[in-house]
Amino acid sequence: MSDPLARRGLLIVSLPRNDPALARAAAASGADLLKVHVNVRHRASGTTFGSLEEEEDHLNDIFRAGVPTGLVPGEETMVGREEIPKLRRFAFLDAYITRLPLFLYDVGVPVVPAIPHDYPATALGAITALPGEWLEAALVPPQGYGAEPTADDLVALARLGSYTNRRLIVPSQRRLRPEDLPRYFGVAHVWAVMIGVVVTGRTPRSMGRATEAFRRAMDTILA
Repeated sequence: MSDPLARRGLLIVSLPRNDPALARAAAASGADLLKVHVNVRHRASGTTFGSLEEEEDHLNDIFRAGVPTGLVPGEETMVGREEIPKLRRFAFLDAYITRLPLFLYDVGVPVVPAIPHDYPATALGAITALPGEWLEAALVPPQGYGAEPTADDLVALARLGSYTNRRLIVPSQRRLRPEDLPRYFGVAHVWAVMIGVVVTGRTPRSMGRATEAFRRAMDTILA
């Protein structure tokens, strides 16, 4: 399987619900990858996602959009070892490092640990003990969701990158705008941006517009 995260400048779209119409809108507007969820109550969108089995029909329809799709396999509740065969069709698996079960590394697709805002700084250097090349830099505390980006966000990203030497995926916990991207990609370890409900809204129309705007910006700054 080719590495779906192998190119710097990727645009990932995190769907606020497992809705094929949203997936089609993002795919048509230039998303490189999609991200879906199971076993999660998503804080930013307020959506409660069911189990892998409960979401399976929706996920099958999302795969038909033709874009590599990653999965958040859970938080407090997590997929089980017996579901490993069903996980192999996803482009990557993305879970908070404090919840991530080791058996996910047996699936055979890239595993992306998400680093929360309160992860101990003293532990960052030891992340190199884990397999893989990627991290989701979920460094904004909940009270900062939807707020304007700050200079401290870039400092936090640079620190995480320097400690871990990993490729960073930046989720849109802040209200990112396309014109912010040159600043973010000015941080050497920032590899991809993942836009979610804070940026995309909840409808196919808003999803398509946001994805298209970020696609144009990404193509310009990394040309």
